[in-house]
Amino acid sequence: MSKIIPLKQKSDAELIQDYKDGKADISILYNRYARLVYGSCLKHFKNKADADDAVSEIFSLISKKLKTHEVKSFKSWLYTVTKNYCIEVLRKNNRQRDKISTAESMYSETIFHPDNVEDEQMIYKLSKCMEALPPKQKQSIDLFYYQKMGYKEIAQQLDISWDKVRSFIQNGRRNLKNCIEKK
Repeated sequence: MSKIIPLKQKSDAELIQDYKDGKADISILYNRYARLVYGSCLKHFKNKADADDAVSEIFSLISKKLKTHEVKSFKSWLYTVTKNYCIEVLRKNNRQRDKISTAESMYSETIFHPDNVEDEQMIYKLSKCMEALPPKQKQSIDLFYYQKMGYKEIAQQLDISWDKVRSFIQNGRRNLKNCIEKK
């Protein structure tokens, strides 16, 4: 007759095998390593709320990964999964912040509404950059910002679709922004 070992006394490898076999859940491993994961997350995120959220997400993630991955050293593997998860979340957040920052600067009043610009140099840069735009972008920007026309009116005047007008204005703004930053 085999001796039954309490779950808390089992090794990580035994608990993982029991989990894969459906004999146990992951809660013992969670309790064993929650502080390690939380500390690592706190180090990366530098705030408790994000670290708490990350711990939950990580244990949800590892409960799926454990079923398909062969894990030799659970503690090392868990640390690597934790670190990778935190870095990916931080990168994703930075990409979102960069997109918001770029969008805000592309719609900046001082760059794209020359009536509001006090700075002579900015007006000069803007006029030089306007000259460098492709013709349809230049026309669309001119009609939208200088002539104060709407997309629909511009589409009718240039005999193009509303989507094309929007595209020309967006691309024109981006090209102007890039050009002004270079000069």
